[in-house]
Amino acid sequence: MTAALPHSFEAQSLAGVLILAGGLSTRMGSPKALLTLPNGETLLDYHVRSAARLGVPILIADNGQGFVADAETTKTTNNIAHLAGSILHIMDYEPHSSNPQAQHKHSAGPLGAILAGMQQLLADSDLDSDSDFARDADSLSYGDSKWLLVVSCDSLVNATDIWQHLKAQSSATQTVSAPNSLATNIATNTEGAQPQMYGLADEERDYPLLALYQLSLAEPLKAYLDSGERRVMRFISPISQSLPMPQAWYTLCNLNTPEQFQTACQQL
Repeated sequence: MTAALPHSFEAQSLAGVLILAGGLSTRMGSPKALLTLPNGETLLDYHVRSAARLGVPILIADNGQGFVADAETTKTTNNIAHLAGSILHIMDYEPHSSNPQAQHKHSAGPLGAILAGMQQLLADSDLDSDSDFARDADSLSYGDSKWLLVVSCDSLVNATDIWQHLKAQSSATQTVSAPNSLATNIATNTEGAQPQMYGLADEERDYPLLALYQLSLAEPLKAYLDSGERRVMRFISPISQSLPMPQAWYTLCNLNTPEQFQTACQQL
């Protein structure tokens, strides 16, 4: 798929960063968020420190595991002095469904965390009438014009690098999806519309948990989860655009074993 990226990707378009840290880490053998990098910081602290450079709220979704980000260390790193109070732990959205199959599913998976992040940012914008995010009569609504950047703790690709990559892509006239991308073309009834989700991709797969989601997806995502669905690709395929990531990032993503993590640390 070939599509032009919006030229409105600017700092004020980014509403927040969501760090996904709630995976089971079965093959890794220990929580990925607490893995230690060569510089001594945890993977979670690495992602928090990187996201703090963007100057937006940082949401941590750890599925109730109670991981703590070292905010005091982070706020004095790289002259970042504004971080205190900007980190918030959120609970995953729990679907409300009469579907018997959905009632037996204890977790909505990563989509439940993404929806919770969207809802938190939308609620915060409603409470702050003086916010730059507030709606006015001549502009799109907050949910239509703002984006949530999602970063997973199974990767060493960080929020700032992803955001800079997206802005670089938006300055080009068009982008081409990675070969064999799982994301499909936008449905014909929305032909010409901009995608509502942009995700990184390599030559073999898409990474919907290293991606940018429009906040206007909150309501359809809630309905999707409440219907009993959990599959990420099924939800995003009609509204997504895949963006090729730099080849140097290939071995930094989808880290599931200690060996893969060590290899990524060496490259990092």
